[in-house]
Amino acid sequence: MSMAERQLLRLHIEAVWHLTLPPFEESLHELVLAQSSPPWSLYLAAFAQEQVAVWRADVVPERRDLLLAQAHRAGAVWEQSLGMRREVVFDAPLISPQQQAQAQQLARVLGADDTDLIDAMWPEDAPIVLKPQKAPYVGVIVDGRLVSLAHSSRRTASACELGIDTLPEARRRGYAAAATTLWTAFVQQQGLTPLYSAFAWNSASLRLAQAVGYVPGIDGVYGSVPETDD
Repeated sequence: MSMAERQLLRLHIEAVWHLTLPPFEESLHELVLAQSSPPWSLYLAAFAQEQVAVWRADVVPERRDLLLAQAHRAGAVWEQSLGMRREVVFDAPLISPQQQAQAQQLARVLGADDTDLIDAMWPEDAPIVLKPQKAPYVGVIVDGRLVSLAHSSRRTASACELGIDTLPEARRRGYAAAATTLWTAFVQQQGLTPLYSAFAWNSASLRLAQAVGYVPGIDGVYGSVPETDD
C-alpha cells in the first residue's frame, strides 16, 4: 500500500469515526489505536497485495487471529455470523474547470435562501438549518424542486466526506453526478481532500463514484459491528 493510500485510509477513518490517528509510515502494516472509541475492533484495509490492520486498543492479541479470519471471509453483503462490513474507499479525481462548468449546467451551490427547497426534500428533518461544517451544499433543482443534494456528511481539518441524496424518480439522469462533481470541485478549492466511500453491496453508489471519476483506492473491512438498517 503506497503512502497515498495510507494517507487516504487515515483521512477516512478520522472523518467517519471522529478519531485522530498518527501518520502512517510506509512500512506500517499494523496500528493499535490509543483510543478505544471506534465501534469496531478491527479495520482491515487492503490495496493491491498489501494490507494494514488497525486495532482498537482493547483487543487482546489472542482475539486478533479470529477477527482477521472473519474479515478475510467477509463478502459484499452483511453476514451476521461474521459481524463485518465491507466498503470501498475512493481516491478523488482532480476536477477540471471544464468538468466544473459542465456540472454547473445542472447543479449549483445552495444557501440560506434555499432552505425551503431542502425542507421539502427532507420533510422529516424540517426545518433545516444549514451548518458550516456540512458545507458545501450543492443541489440540482428541476421545475422548482430540489431533486439531488450533495453535502459534507463529515468534515475534519483536512478532508470532507460526501453525503449524496437523490429522489428515486430523479435517478439515472446525471443529477447526482453533477452535484457530486461540483461538490468535489468546491472541496478541492478549499484545499481539502474529498472523501467518497460506499458499502460494497451498494452498486448504485459505486457506479456514481466511478461516473464522476473517483477511483477505488482501498478495499476496507471492519467489525465486529452489530447489524443495522443500512
